[in-house]
Formats: sequence, C-alpha cells, structure tokens
Amino acid sequence: MLKHFVLLALLAALLLVPPAAAANASVIENTEFITVQSSPPYADVYIDGVYQGKTPVTSPDYYEGYYEVRVVLAGYDEYVVPDLYVKPLGSGVASVTANLVKNTSIAGVIVYSEPTGVDVYVDDVYAGTVPELKDGGLQLAGYLPGKHNFRFEKEGYNTVTKNNYMLTAGNTETLRATLNKATVTETATPTEMTTVPTETVTTNPTTSTPTAPPTKAPIPVLGALLGCAAAVLLIRKN
Repeated sequence: MLKHFVLLALLAALLLVPPAAAANASVIENTEFITVQSSPPYADVYIDGVYQGKTPVTSPDYYEGYYEVRVVLAGYDEYVVPDLYVKPLGSGVASVTANLVKNTSIAGVIVYSEPTGVDVYVDDVYAGTVPELKDGGLQLAGYLPGKHNFRFEKEGYNTVTKNNYMLTAGNTETLRATLNKATVTETATPTEMTTVPTETVTTNPTTSTPTAPPTKAPIPVLGALLGCAAAVLLIRKN
C-alpha cells in the first residue's frame, strides 16, 4: 500500500513540472545579417520585395528562414536568389555576391524624381519607388525595346505621365520626373436656408346677435288691468 502511494506521489510531481522544451519553445531570437555585393556595384537590392539600398549593402535583423534576394542594375540581367537561407542565431552571416551580366538585347532605365519616394509604373505595372537622392535613381532592367508608357505617382502630388517613350536595345535611358503638389480646392459649404412656413391666421367674422327690443305689453291686456283697478275703487266707495 505504501509503495503504491509513493508511486502516485512521484507521478503527480512529474506532471506539475513543465517540460524544458515547452519552456524554450517561445524563445526565437535572431539578429543575423544579409550582405549583398555585386559586380558592377551600385545595383538596387530587394529582399522579399522590400528595397534595401544599393550594393554593397548589409541588412540586419532577419529571423531564421528563407528569403528572396533580387539585384537590379539597368542594362544588366536581374540576379535573383529565390531561397537564401538565413541560419540560426550565432551561425554567421548570409551573403550574396551577384556577378551581373550585361544584356544588349534589352533596355534599361534609371529614374530620378523630385521629390523622391515617387511610385513608378511602366505600362500600368508597378516597377518600384524612387529612393532617396543619396541612393541615386531607381534602376529598371529587362524591358523590350520599343515604346512604353511611364506613370509617376505620389500621394499629395499631381500625377505625371510620359507616354510612348522609346527604349532602345542595349541602351540605358535616364528619366527625370518633377511632380507638383496638388492644389487643394476648398469647396464652400452652401448655407442651408431654412424656410419657416408663415402661419396664416384666419379670423372668423364676429356675428353679432341683434338684441331683441323690450317686449311691450299688448294694449288689450293693459286696458283690462286698468278696468280692474277702476272696479276696485268703485266698490270701496260704495
């Protein structure tokens, strides 16, 4: 009996102690770096579609996992690493070296804008955002020669378009777009006029009821009264 009691006590104690694996399961930390270099340099770098700067560039704070790295330089083929693996914390730095290949069968474009931060659309497809001046222009690559439509947009500014812009194979064109601030037109709010309906008071004419004239005693009745009075006087005399 005592043996069974001890076994049950040990089992209960084990159930009350949390497993070490469960205690550490939520602790996931990583501050790994991704470094990207290219030849030639000054190419635009995107990690999972987010602009990081121009090569050489080092981007910190990535969790363990896989990331897409894209390197773009006008006049060259894009360099893409679809699944760069970032190792666990303390395992080193994930690095990419892009040896870019010039392509003379396609056209390239470098876009500058005033102000910066302008979204660029080519043939109605989003192509990228013009970076800060310190980073230079937006590098666009891989366009077929021919006419293309460019659109430049930024919130609070008027949209600028360049339609039928000719791109030539093997050349890198430079486009500059200046956007003016949009004019905010203040529309006066019309004053709502409230019409108070006029109340028409209809006065009914007062109908005066004519006062009946005093009733006169008929003459025969008066004569009878006088006759009675005379008879009374005669009786008293006799």
